Amino acid sequence: MILISAIAFLSLLSFATPALAAKDRLFLDLSLEYLGQYQLPTNLSNAPVTEFSAITYDKRHDRFYAVSGNEIFTLKLTFNNDSEDIKIQDIDIESVQSLIARDGKLYEPKTFVAKGIALTPQQTVYISGSQISGDRALPFIREFDLKTGQLLQSLTLPKRYIAESIQEKGQNQNTQITQDDITFAALAFNATGTVPTSGEPVNLFTATESTLVQDRDTPNSRPNSKQGKARLLHYLIGYGTPMLLAEYAYPLDAELEELLSVEGVHFLSLELQPETKTGKIYQVVTSGATDTSKVERLKGKIRGVREIKKKLVLDLQELGITLENLSGMTFGSRLSDGTKSLLVMSHDQQVTNFLLFRLRYQ
Repeated sequence: MILISAIAFLSLLSFATPALAAKDRLFLDLSLEYLGQYQLPTNLSNAPVTEFSAITYDKRHDRFYAVSGNEIFTLKLTFNNDSEDIKIQDIDIESVQSLIARDGKLYEPKTFVAKGIALTPQQTVYISGSQISGDRALPFIREFDLKTGQLLQSLTLPKRYIAESIQEKGQNQNTQITQDDITFAALAFNATGTVPTSGEPVNLFTATESTLVQDRDTPNSRPNSKQGKARLLHYLIGYGTPMLLAEYAYPLDAELEELLSVEGVHFLSLELQPETKTGKIYQVVTSGATDTSKVERLKGKIRGVREIKKKLVLDLQELGITLENLSGMTFGSRLSDGTKSLLVMSHDQQVTNFLLFRLRYQ
């Protein structure tokens, strides 16, 4: 009897182990090591220090570009590359560039809400966020010239992401509208298209911060509830008009603030829980996920729809430090030991903090 039970148990393992191994093979073997934080001084003379809402890295010039309201700040970071005590030694704001609309006028800071920024190989930046118009917040993804701040183009968004006027359309909240405070925050370019002079196309990925109204299980459920799903959009940039290739369902645990391309189909995401001011970094894999661009509603479990897979990399609460509003995440330069650096940015009304990590992966 014991022998039969043992054989049965081993038979179960023979079926379970390959499935588990296959799931593990989806993810890269990577980890993050916390190296310390740097607090941006509030009394810099060359530019007023404000709340940065997103940040991106320029490898060619070894500079960071942070967006705040209607302005882009150029930052130079200096590292103390002592192999035993690597840390941020200094952050200098070198310049500030205002963003300019197509009509040549500056965007109004109170109506232009930037949430994400990503640098292209052609030295332009894409910025995501929302434009306040009356009592509505209209989401956008726009390309700007980095040197002049001039608007170059706006990506076309599917209709489901544009809030419609309930009064004009006579619709209720369960139909084709988005909640006004939902916007695109995460913004990333695929790491494969990085040749600045070649003009080869790149893949742009963006995602909603939380769940669209029509995707919620109930009209009153929280937009970033654990059962909710964000929508991740995949654009091809480079051949004429930018083209939306696919959309994917991203399972939420909190608000999706940032997305970084590691390689191929592998990403890092940053999620923020506003109520507790805690955040988590996940590894995300889009391989095998179903294109949901034709799926009108992503409520509950949908037959035939495979969601994006994600795996917890780091719970920032475990660092034992006080975090306010997590607003940005980006890779930086190589550290002295050859590993890649990663920065996480947080702010409150007075202080901006930069958290430095070492990224290891195989």
